[in-house]
Amino acid sequence: MRLAALIVGAVLVGQPNSAAADLVHSTQYRDHRVRGTTPAEVWRYMNAHPIIDPDDGPAYANLTHDHDLKLKVATRGGACRVTDLTFRWRFVLTLPKAVDSAGMSARTRSLWTQFVAALKRHEETHRRIFLKCGARFVPAATKLTGPGGCLGMQRKVRRFVDRNYAACMEEQRAFEKRDRARMLGQPFIRAATGR
Repeated sequence: MRLAALIVGAVLVGQPNSAAADLVHSTQYRDHRVRGTTPAEVWRYMNAHPIIDPDDGPAYANLTHDHDLKLKVATRGGACRVTDLTFRWRFVLTLPKAVDSAGMSARTRSLWTQFVAALKRHEETHRRIFLKCGARFVPAATKLTGPGGCLGMQRKVRRFVDRNYAACMEEQRAFEKRDRARMLGQPFIRAATGR
């Protein structure tokens, strides 16, 4: 089942004569079907048929994303300024879905439900980190200025956004490292692996 979240836009302007700065995002949820009726069966299936994350390889759940930047610049007051900027993020959040859940015991189904909820919280935290980061760099990008002829101004803004995006990725890696032990310690995984 695919659920699409409505595109949410946040206008991030605050000063007179500042450019319109929009951080716009959408999220699509997808299922990754897994089989099995016991924790061990589902765990084996998930390891044999993982979600392939384009950046990090095999995963039990993941958040993929792409983005684009649209901007306009113009000379105002003798300097080149950003007059309009939209940064759009498109997220796809994929979670495992147990197709044999009707055959699970009540305990296994409860463990599974908790596990999927933990995976969802983890991936949605990744999305929140991106959006918090974007809320910092998108309005900051509109404050950049350059020489009055605007030569190279778009390139300057794009480089600024790229540097800040790279910093966002570092925040993501730090969160992943911090949260790994909690995720691997989930009761469903302990039941599946006999730990």
